[in-house]
Amino acid sequence: MMRERQAAQALSEGLNCLSAIVESLDVDAPVSELPTNEWLNTLCAMGDAFDAILSREVTTTLVVRQADCDFVRRLVGLVLEWTTTRQPPQELRTMIESILKIFDRRGTESAPDTQK
Repeated sequence: MMRERQAAQALSEGLNCLSAIVESLDVDAPVSELPTNEWLNTLCAMGDAFDAILSREVTTTLVVRQADCDFVRRLVGLVLEWTTTRQPPQELRTMIESILKIFDRRGTESAPDTQK
């Protein structure tokens, strides 16, 4: 069972990871700077935090829907694809932007399905 503090830390580290990915995309990072297992683990933890919020294991003002959890899982797949093909997938940046928009929804709409 995930606690609020663990979820908050996973979300924070996930946001930092998304920033690192965007930075790598912006500078056209060399192959030596491909995503690491640490990035994948961080994104998986972020996905677990989203799942915990959705299932009401943790209480937060962050609005999370099933589609948001699916976005994070898809992002993990895209980052894994990047490590395999050595080229970032075309939709990687778009997927990251979609995930960042989840945090913009905070407080602007109600979500009875994520609140206790």
